[in-house]
Amino acid sequence: MDDIEVIRQQDVDAHPAPHGDDRAHRSMTFVRFEVGFVSADRGLVDFLTAVFELDELPAEEHGPGTLYRLQSPGALLKVLVPSSPPKPADRAESLLSVAGLSYLSVWVTGLDGVIARAVARGGRVLYGPVEHGADTHLAVIEDPDGNSIEVIEYHP
Repeated sequence: MDDIEVIRQQDVDAHPAPHGDDRAHRSMTFVRFEVGFVSADRGLVDFLTAVFELDELPAEEHGPGTLYRLQSPGALLKVLVPSSPPKPADRAESLLSVAGLSYLSVWVTGLDGVIARAVARGGRVLYGPVEHGADTHLAVIEDPDGNSIEVIEYHP
């Protein structure tokens, strides 16, 4: 079993279906889930591609700007760079200080390398790395645009 399969199995084991699972009878299920960022320039594209060793798909020009898609097995991140630069986001002092979507969580192999690449490319470590349970290490990094990303590594 490769590392990704181990992580997926760990997630299934840690989050079993609720008793009386009725998913087979539901009218809608997620087919795919993607995460999108808006950035003033392609700097975020370069950061995410390098830090998480993602493959960059061909960019697409759309009316509002350029859409960059970055992928790896099990993930697709999108970065939209509008034709007119967006205003900077108001960032809270802590990702826990404001309700709403505050951070992205990603499971990786090689947490130390992710942290080193993030810091070398203008990111910073907000928390960790710390041991979380017997088999998991995590850190929270901030990209150059100020987005918080929880990075988790499973150690069987």
